[in-house]
Amino acid sequence: MRLERLVLAAAIAITIIAATTQQATAAPGDAAAAEVTRIRVHFDSVLASLGSRDVAGLEVEQRARRAVLLETLRAYQARGVFPHNYDFPGQAVPYFVDRKTGTLCAVAHLLASTGRRDIVDRVARADNNVLVPQLAGDSVFTRWLDDNGLTLNEAAFIQMPYMQPVSQAEVARNVGFAVAAPFALGGAMATSLWNATSNADGHSSRISKIGIISGLATVGLGATVLSKSEFNHGIAASGVVMGVTSVALSMRSMHNHTGIMAQREAEKARTMAQTAVVPMVDMSNGGSAGIAVSVRF
Repeated sequence: MRLERLVLAAAIAITIIAATTQQATAAPGDAAAAEVTRIRVHFDSVLASLGSRDVAGLEVEQRARRAVLLETLRAYQARGVFPHNYDFPGQAVPYFVDRKTGTLCAVAHLLASTGRRDIVDRVARADNNVLVPQLAGDSVFTRWLDDNGLTLNEAAFIQMPYMQPVSQAEVARNVGFAVAAPFALGGAMATSLWNATSNADGHSSRISKIGIISGLATVGLGATVLSKSEFNHGIAASGVVMGVTSVALSMRSMHNHTGIMAQREAEKARTMAQTAVVPMVDMSNGGSAGIAVSVRF
């Protein structure tokens, strides 16, 4: 039947999710390495652009400080230790200071290298995810840029937004969730409706069993999704509720069916007990024998 195929598809998708989740935990380094490579490529562009700028209009001290900062940035790129995006899955967001490791972003690193850690700490306290163009009104910061021969646009180009590393296995897992959820939820909804109406007496044990399976699958998916910040928690919570409802209605139908069958067996036994078989001999008809059946209701 169609419902069984839906539940089977959900089970297959859930199996894929379990497998890809295990793979995702096995190879997190690949995604992190890809993120480091992305950031380094960005700094290749930054260094090439800043190195080609005509600085003839700058003072000698500005040019000298600018050259030092470019070398500092080149060393920062080579070291390959950058902040991480912990809070914005699927979004490219800058972090002035890594809130777990204390690693500075490129702009903050350049500030600190010139002895201006005070600016770094002040900006991070105010808004650790601030974009450099938003600091245009910060006179202390813009004065530092001018003293070191940098423009606000150049500083904005240096700043790097960070992505949460996502492995291919994690992408496959998320796709698995997207595929499995409709099947599991659809099965839970259909069997809930069935077990609440036409199968309330539990005459179809197959529907009841499918309701339990699809309900448990929906609860499992919903609970897992609730632990992932990138998914809609409202939908996940609704899935958990629907799954629990499906399981509860299925179990009620199975319980009702058990009760009905027990009642029928009791009635059958009572009927048999009230049925009497009595031997009979008819003397008036040449002594023919027979039986008389008496049924009491």
